[in-house]
Parts: sequence; structure tokens; C-alpha cells
Amino acid sequence: MTNDQIFFHLGEGEAFENIPASPAIYQTSNFTFKTLKDMAESLRCEDKIPFYTRGANPTTAILQQKLAALEGTEEALVFGSGSAAITAAVFSQVKEGDHIVCVDSPYGWTKKLIDQTLSRFGVSCTYVKADNSQGIIEACNEKTSLIFLESPNSWTYEMQDIELITKFAKPKGITTILDNSCASPLYQQPAKYGIDIIVHSATKYLSGHADIVAGALCTSTEIYQKIFQGEYMTFGGILSPYESWLMIRSLRTLDMRMERVTNNSKKVAKFLEDHPKVENLIYTHSDNFSQPELRDKYLQAGGGLMTIDLASKDFASTEKFCNTLKRFKLGCSWGGFESLAFPAATTMSSLNYDKPNILVNRIRLYVGMESSELLIEDLTNALNTF
Repeated sequence: MTNDQIFFHLGEGEAFENIPASPAIYQTSNFTFKTLKDMAESLRCEDKIPFYTRGANPTTAILQQKLAALEGTEEALVFGSGSAAITAAVFSQVKEGDHIVCVDSPYGWTKKLIDQTLSRFGVSCTYVKADNSQGIIEACNEKTSLIFLESPNSWTYEMQDIELITKFAKPKGITTILDNSCASPLYQQPAKYGIDIIVHSATKYLSGHADIVAGALCTSTEIYQKIFQGEYMTFGGILSPYESWLMIRSLRTLDMRMERVTNNSKKVAKFLEDHPKVENLIYTHSDNFSQPELRDKYLQAGGGLMTIDLASKDFASTEKFCNTLKRFKLGCSWGGFESLAFPAATTMSSLNYDKPNILVNRIRLYVGMESSELLIEDLTNALNTF
């Protein structure tokens, strides 16, 4: 099935004689039944036959079908945030006394989940540098039930050798979860290499319009059933029918948006790589990326995220740079139409747990869909302030 078939047709119009161009929004909390038999059947198969929208909803079902097809998995679930998807996935795979191996630089709320929540229930974790795939394998022990990966991650873009890790984990019964938000299913399909559960902050590329907060989880039927009957229904962190409909709309332009963002990013990265006031550029598809073999094996393109270290290492210069930006807005997210700048120093107070040393001259840039010429002009003006 092609991406176009997934974006424009999959799951839509099957219940109608005259197929609507846009699917209906089933904005309802409850579903009623003509017979007691029908009601009982819905309760028996609540993940597929709508009973109550906390479980299944026809609009949400269309979205989940599309996301599963994009990632090449049997099933998908959508959530009210990426954190909700990650929490459901992780909780479903651990119990008291278990051990997790996780990359050392995960999304901040993933780390908080492990350090502050799971630790209260006797779950331990070993963090390993994200570019050390062999180290991730060696950190596993007889109590390890889960390996959590981000490849690439969303600040310094370290990658893991997915296939190497899954070939180790599967025979030992260790579940693998990979956060694929940074790459998107267009540019990386981890299920091809044996990943058990793929999670997304669907707020980012999948939604792409800065108007939805959402998460997604793509996996096998077996794991899907376990999570649906457990963490999904129990935690209740669902995505509403309207937001599901908005993401269906967004997926129709995913490939076009990603192409525009990627083309812009190549031009911006080239400009920054050659600029004397930029000490370091981290971008997966730059010439100096530290893991070209893994990039070429797993990633089809680079996307819009990159990180720079300014040549001036004082926070005053970072502040001048950021305050001068006009096209790039100061903000923490990414994946939408709008270009964003996020200084690493601002993360020091954003989460309530111990931080590693943060470089005050480090700034993450998300290159959006604006004109690349205007974005480069904006960066030029900001770099000229110090």
C-alpha cells in the first residue's frame, strides 16, 4: 500500500453508499444499541466495536488504522499526548523488581517517568550513552524487561543500531520501545528492524499544524490487546474524536510538509555549518554527523531539527541571538509549520530533577515551512549581534 493510499483513502467511507470526502467526526461519549445482544458484543470487543469513546470511536479508528499502516505494524493506539503514549507503553512492560535499559538522553518526561514514578514501584534503570549500542546490550541483566530507545533523539540526534539491539533482545524476551518522533514514519520504520513498540509525540510531524497535542503507539496485535485492556483503558489518556479528525486532515499533507521542511533544513544547515560564529552544528544529514553509517542504514532523510553551539560561550550572547530572531519563534516544540528556537539553558528549570551540565551556548533549531531565504536572513541578523 502506498503512502498516498494511506493518507487519502485507508479506513474512510466504508460505511457509506456515497463516500464523504472528509470522514465524519463522531463527537459522542456514548453509543447506544438496538438489542442486548449487540450491546454485549460491543462490550466483548470494545477495542473494535464502539461502546464508550474512552475505548473505541469510529473517527479515532480511522486515524489508528492509518498510523499502523504508516509504521508497518498490525495495530495503533492514539493518546492525548506523547507522554501518555510513552507512559502506557512503558507501564505495560514492567513490574516490580524489573530493570530497564534506556538511552541516557531521552525526552525529559520519559526520564522523569522512569526516575520519579517507576522508581517508587521498585523498577530500576541503567542509562547508557545513546550512541553506544553495544553498551546498551551489555547493560542488560537477568531482570531487564525493557530497552527504551530514541533514535535519533531530539537534541543531539544520537542513533542506535536498532537491528543489532532487537536481535539481542528478542531471544531473551526483552521488549524494545523506540521513540520515533524525531524521524517520523516517513523517514524511519523501526518495525522493519524488530522494534516491538513504536511511540510518537504526534503533536510534532504527524499533526504538523501546531494545533493538536497528541501521542501514538504502534505495535503488534498481541501487545495492542494487552495495552488496550490495561493501561489505555485504565489511564484514560485518550485523543478526542475532533483531534483525531484534525490529525487525519494533517496526514494528508505529511509527505509534502516533510519534503518542504527537509529541503529548507538542508539549506539552513549548510549556512550554519560554514558560519564563523557557529562553533558546532549537529544535524543528521550534515557532512560532519558522527554516525553516518547508522544514518544511511536507517534514515531516509533529515527532517527539520538541528542543534547549534554558538562560538561565544556566554549566556548574554545566547540571549542576544534569541531575542533578535523574528522568523524563528522561541518555543519548545517542533514538527509544525513554524520555525522555532529552543535554548538548552531554558531546560534547566523546566523539570524538577537533577540536570546534567547544560551548555549555555547550545540552541536547538526547528526549521519549518517558511522561505529558507527568509530564515537564513533571520539567522544572519541574530548571529551579527555578538
